[in-house]
Amino acid sequence: MKKLWLCIFCILLTAVVGMVLRPLFPEEPGAGQPAELEPIAERIAAMTPEEKAGQLMLVGMDGVSPSTSFQQEMKDHPYGGVILFDRNMESPAQVKELNRRLQALAGKMPLFIGLDEEGGQVARMKDSLPAPPSQASIGAAGKPEEARKWAAKTGKALKQLGFNLNLAPVADVGSGAGRSYSSHPATAASFVEQALAGYQEVRLMACLKHFPGLGKGQEDTHKGRVTVSASRETLEREDLMPFRRALEKYPDPRFAIMVTHVDYPALDPEWPASLSQSIMGDLLRKRLHFDGLILTDDLTMGAIAGSWPLEEAAVRALLSGADLVMVCHDPEQIRQVHAAIARAIQAGKLPQDQVDTSLYRILKAKGTL
Repeated sequence: MKKLWLCIFCILLTAVVGMVLRPLFPEEPGAGQPAELEPIAERIAAMTPEEKAGQLMLVGMDGVSPSTSFQQEMKDHPYGGVILFDRNMESPAQVKELNRRLQALAGKMPLFIGLDEEGGQVARMKDSLPAPPSQASIGAAGKPEEARKWAAKTGKALKQLGFNLNLAPVADVGSGAGRSYSSHPATAASFVEQALAGYQEVRLMACLKHFPGLGKGQEDTHKGRVTVSASRETLEREDLMPFRRALEKYPDPRFAIMVTHVDYPALDPEWPASLSQSIMGDLLRKRLHFDGLILTDDLTMGAIAGSWPLEEAAVRALLSGADLVMVCHDPEQIRQVHAAIARAIQAGKLPQDQVDTSLYRILKAKGTL
């Protein structure tokens, strides 16, 4: 009997000691859940500044097939993603082959391949890829579940063509051109939540836009600076509601958020949202607790390109909290932005910890596609 009790005591003692010491001696990578993402960190540690800079960019391309120079860039420093427009798209078969080639060029670094397929007026290749209804028409029907159905249908069609990212839905309240589900914040939020559910259902990454809300903007950021003069209280009560509700419903977001180029003096008196640490860092990251991917809108738009050198704006956007900067036009500008980001990483102007955190988010998100 004494031996039995001694054995039981030894077993209990071993268990207690194990519980105490386990945090001090973590399992080897691959042996358990805490270390399952370790290969991402190892991959980042092995990347050159040029490779890191490439992954921090979502770029456009010319033509319906990759040029020789674009192929070389993808070999030297694969971009994080490619955004396609009608200029790149002739037919479903051609688009599917193009996307296959782009992923092949990316090698071990999978690409985000995206487009703007919001519905209504903002849709690609309408002649051969039937566009969903505009968000306004879906919202007017008064049934949020319709947003989920259309998002799932759209996402499934895009996946069949090789896309894994749609820059939709629009989470703005009351935008023109039929782009918003509603001019009522709570209604818009309900439809946005359902749209996200539809994209997640078919495992295609969505992207809420345009944070912190573009509905009150009266001008076009493609042409120049736009200012929304609403108070902080109004912005938080109305324009932020669809974003806030989405983050409350999906605390582990499988979607990105695109930040607009609009100026919001009540939130940041100096910088537009896409270059603002106050808006991306303090508001979106800290207050709203968003830990997914932050994208800028296209930096070649007039609101940015008309006021800052493109290379300076790209570095500023990343320094202020963006994970991916979007440069959709002009191959030479894309190359210049890439070189500027690589120099900023090399010189430490972009802190290594911040860059590596963004890269971790990017590669982790790609692993879920």
